[in-house]
Amino acid sequence: MPEGAGTSGEKGVTEALRAAIEGTLSEAGKRARTGSAALRPERATQLLDEVARRGQKARDELTRRGQGARDELTRRGQGARDELTRRGQGAREEVTGQLEALERRLARLEDALRTKPKPKAED
Repeated sequence: MPEGAGTSGEKGVTEALRAAIEGTLSEAGKRARTGSAALRPERATQLLDEVARRGQKARDELTRRGQGARDELTRRGQGARDELTRRGQGAREEVTGQLEALERRLARLEDALRTKPKPKAED
């Protein structure tokens, strides 16, 4: 992961996994340097259990974050929908008002045309 990439929580999960692997390799290296190239089976099991435990914690953390992200996206989607609904309602009311004004104006024009005297024909 590049320096500065990700959030501090992501770095924590990454660092925990890295530390577990480095601990495993370090322990294996110590054994190799002291003349015993192989880890004792119980110690190897302990180390693998630790890596598995940290992996499980990392998976649980990613699951928790995924659920949080899903909840946040749902909340934002609902907010956007509500805002669009509000704007749509406002636009509908505006168009309705303009249409009613046009209908009134048209009715006045029609009334004016009906009541206007017809020009007399010249004889």
